[in-house]
This record gives sequence, structure tokens and C-alpha cells, in this order.
Amino acid sequence: MIEFISLERQHSTKMPRHKTTIKRKTHTSKPDHALILAPFTYAKRSIACERHPLRNEDSILVDEPTGLVAVFDGVGGSAAGEIASQTAARATFQAWQHFLHQEQKGRKIHTFLEQCKKHDICALLQHLIREADERVRTEGARRAGTDDLATTVAMATFCQQPESKNYTMFYAHVGDSRIYLLRDKEPLKRLTNDDGLLAKLVENQIIATEDALRIDQAMRADQLSDTEFSYFRLRGGITQALGGPLPPTVHTNQITVYPGDRILLCTDGIHDNLIDEEIEQIMRVSPRTSAARVLIEQSLLRSHQERHVTVRSKPDDMSAIVLTYHF
Repeated sequence: MIEFISLERQHSTKMPRHKTTIKRKTHTSKPDHALILAPFTYAKRSIACERHPLRNEDSILVDEPTGLVAVFDGVGGSAAGEIASQTAARATFQAWQHFLHQEQKGRKIHTFLEQCKKHDICALLQHLIREADERVRTEGARRAGTDDLATTVAMATFCQQPESKNYTMFYAHVGDSRIYLLRDKEPLKRLTNDDGLLAKLVENQIIATEDALRIDQAMRADQLSDTEFSYFRLRGGITQALGGPLPPTVHTNQITVYPGDRILLCTDGIHDNLIDEEIEQIMRVSPRTSAARVLIEQSLLRSHQERHVTVRSKPDDMSAIVLTYHF
């Protein structure tokens, strides 16, 4: 049984295992194409901005049986943003289920591992995101009553490597929702590069990569020049999204995941409030079932701080998915 739960009123990460989180609805899924990712523990949480507590413009997708996870952040600060993220999440899950059912036709498929061996999973994630992009432009626009709606996405799925305990994580993103990897005895690694102002400044050789990172991680205005502070204040501007004026370029990659690794998918409500060092510390010490909740709690505390304390405080919707590959 796969259950869809309304994110606007989701307040706990303690959800029964093997459930898919998107929106109210119930759908029965055949177990033949399910990969039960027993080594992974999922922690997930999404809350609405305190300024509009009944409207969450973020959506999360967690399908534990097949290992598909994603976060979406609606753009625009309105009901249209909420519709965009919800439409993209639903479209992604439906396209994913269609792929699995197509694979099952005419033969018995016991696990998703069989599909991993003979498919380009990065290409599949690109297809899912492009399908979501099209649905935001059509269905989403009809629901919202406007074509001025968009959403970011960060998405991942996993395939076990042959004759190994290790997994390959395939991931994709558009916009500024991020994916991080935390490995024992290694610093936190950001796997995605935002489609945003700072990246565009680096691309145009206006600032160096190291300066872009320093600006992005600033805590106080006095750490930056006046020009750099203007870049910091505009760093949330994204250059592409699903449902935008042009079809997006979908960034994809893959990486091996080892026992002990933790993966974070989050919207900018997390990484705009917290610097990478803080995210790393929280992920390293938090219990695997509560890491997402702690990240959001700390982001919420930061969002309440006065601007003379830190320039990072930002009221926003906040979403986090933390996967722990335990031993």
C-alpha cells in the first residue's frame, strides 16, 4: 500500500515504513517491482513558512519501496508556487510508476535491481523531471489560473552494485534545491551546483569559484564587501526551474554510496538559513530517524534571529530528506 499524505499538515517524521509522501490519496501498488531498501533509514519533514502556515510551497516525495526521493520548492511566494510543487511531485511519481509497470509487462520482475542493470538511470531521472516540467506548464497552469508558476527539484534513486554491499546513487536537479553527501571522516560534500546568480557570476568570470562559496556561506555583512553583499542578497535568484519560460537543462550525476554514508536533499529554506558547517554538524550527530527534524528546527531558529546577528535569517518553507545507509 502506498499512501499519499498532505504535506501542509505533516508535522512528524515518525511515519510507517514503505509509504510514499506527496498528497492525500491512496493507491495500491503491486510488490513485484519493489526494491525494499532495507539498509536505508529515511527521515523526512516539510513545514510551511510561519507567514503562511496553511500554504506549503514545498513538496517532498519519499517512495521507500523503490528508493525514489525528491524535494520540490515552488517559486513565487503564492498559491501558484504550492500548485507547481505539488503538480511536479505527483507527475514525477506517476511517471515513475508508469515506468515500473511497463517494465513488469510480460515477465516477472522481482526487484528494481533488474531494471537498474539494463537502463540508463540518469536518463530516466531526466525523463521524470521533463514530464514534471510539462505537467506544471499544462495541468499546473490550469489549476493555478496563471502560467506564472514554477518549482525547483532535487531527486535521487539507488541501485545496488553487483556482488557488493555498496549502492550507486543516481541524482538530478534543477534550480537551487540541493543534495549533500556526508561520509565518515570526510567533510560534507555538496553534490549539486545551484542554477543561480552566484553560479552565473562564476560562469561569466566575474567572481572566482572560491569567492562564490565564501559569499554563499557568509554569516554577517561585515564579512563581505558592499558588492559581495549585494550578490549575497540576490543569491536566491534562480536561472531556471520546472514550469519556467523555457524547458530546463536537467543536471544529472551518480556516486557510490557506502555503509555509514548520509544523504541530504533539501530546499533553500534549509541551506539559506544554515551554512554547510552547521548542516554537517547536525547530520553527523543527529539520530538517523530525526536528522531531518533537527535540521528544520535549527533552520527555524535561525530564521527568527535579528539581521544584526546574522544576515542569513530567512522565513521560508523548509523541507529535508535524510537517508542513512546504516551498516
